[in-house]
Amino acid sequence: MDLQNSLIKFQRIISRTWDVQAFDNTESSLSYSEFEYLLCVHIAENAEIDPASEKHDDSTHLSALAAEMQVQKSSASLMVNKLEKRELIYRATCQYDARAQHILLTEKGRKLFSNIQNSVYQNLEKSFKGLLEDKEYDTFEQTLAKICATYPNEK
Repeated sequence: MDLQNSLIKFQRIISRTWDVQAFDNTESSLSYSEFEYLLCVHIAENAEIDPASEKHDDSTHLSALAAEMQVQKSSASLMVNKLEKRELIYRATCQYDARAQHILLTEKGRKLFSNIQNSVYQNLEKSFKGLLEDKEYDTFEQTLAKICATYPNEK
């Protein structure tokens, strides 16, 4: 099997795992797009802030979320509204700019994000560990990390 076909099959494996474990059309499910937004909010919430910096942290503002997701602000706003209605995120007024709002995870959003991350990605990790020899797994992990590190917009 050539690399292109292997990548297609690898994407299918991840996609099918996602479909089975994360998106079951219930209140406790997430589409991949919803998960991506929650992931961005989670990363922004947990980013280390330089306390010596004079600049306030705007990483959880809607504009920063849109930039991180590489979508128009209007698209990000629609998804934020959807996630807010599901009580997975909430908005808090920025103390430095009254026009801006911080987008933050609710406790329900944190739990759902964590559960999905664990059920999909930790299960895939366990599966790969079971399929590969220890040395093969280490090489796979290092190679994948190297590939991901070359894409500047990915964290």
